[in-house]
Amino acid sequence: MANLVTTYQNIADILSYTSSRDHLEATLSNSSFNWDNIVIEGSKHLVLPAIYCRLKAKKLTHLLPEELDTYLKEITLLNRNRNSEILSQTATLSELLKAHNIAHVFLKGTALISGNYYDDFAERMIGDIDILIPPNQLDLAFQLLKDNSYYPIEQTLGDNFFEHKHLPRLKTDKFICAVELHRKLFVSYENSELRNPDILASKQIINNVAIPSSKHLLLHNVLNYQVNDKGSLYNNISFRSAYDSITIHHKEGEILIKEANIVRKYFNLLHLFFEDIPDKYKSTNFTTRFYTYKLKHIGFYKFWNKLLKRSDFLRIVLGRIPHFIKNKAYRKALIKDRKRIISYFRSAIKGT
Repeated sequence: MANLVTTYQNIADILSYTSSRDHLEATLSNSSFNWDNIVIEGSKHLVLPAIYCRLKAKKLTHLLPEELDTYLKEITLLNRNRNSEILSQTATLSELLKAHNIAHVFLKGTALISGNYYDDFAERMIGDIDILIPPNQLDLAFQLLKDNSYYPIEQTLGDNFFEHKHLPRLKTDKFICAVELHRKLFVSYENSELRNPDILASKQIINNVAIPSSKHLLLHNVLNYQVNDKGSLYNNISFRSAYDSITIHHKEGEILIKEANIVRKYFNLLHLFFEDIPDKYKSTNFTTRFYTYKLKHIGFYKFWNKLLKRSDFLRIVLGRIPHFIKNKAYRKALIKDRKRIISYFRSAIKGT
């Protein structure tokens, strides 16, 4: 795959709500169209069900090769069944938290499928169920879930010595998803429009489930990718995050948010491929040129990402040296867990 620009544009045109259907049909009808690249990148970006659903909505699934149509249909069906179970689990969690007067909002993918943002909830692939809880009710909520079949997953030593966005992940044998109870949305990053009290105060209730306002959903989606998933560091886009953003925009219209540099950078990159992004974000600058260059030069792209990963790893290691020097318990825990840490170091050095 020598050039990702064309593949990314094709995926964006499939997912888009505003791209030309006729132009897309002509592109997909070409006998030389490379469906393999769509599957490879769509899988990496967790948007294969979304790709299939959007092709179906645009009445273009007849252009799919027969085997690929069967494959995508099966993946989408599996994801639809999984999300149906997630919605059931969400409803149960919602009733449990409300019964004990615990303030909360469901976040990210769970919020989007609960809020009917997609035409077909099979479009969104979801990992965990994320719930924001006020700090003064966090321990109560954690114990409540433990009393109702959930149990914490074993943590690494870092979870015991450094603050995280959420408490230990909770699993259950009764439902399909693990649950993360969040004390905050980011470890250290702050945004004046995304304060926890404001998110909880302006929540919307859809299908008896509490989710953030559309503005907070959009802003959290952007910053979760840029900050937590390090999209800003790697100067990349995520098609799953991009599709969430344009879906919120499609349902609610343009939402006004403060244009911090990290937010503008996100939309600048999306505007390279999506007509759905407002033209005010259309900008040719070093960030967009460099990203386009990387997509056209895959060897450099992989090298650059490995370099960034190693640099980020070094930053984390250097930041923890003072803890190693000052904290005896941390030193003992590192020595005890040395096999896993050595393996982690080797992986980070290799850039895998």
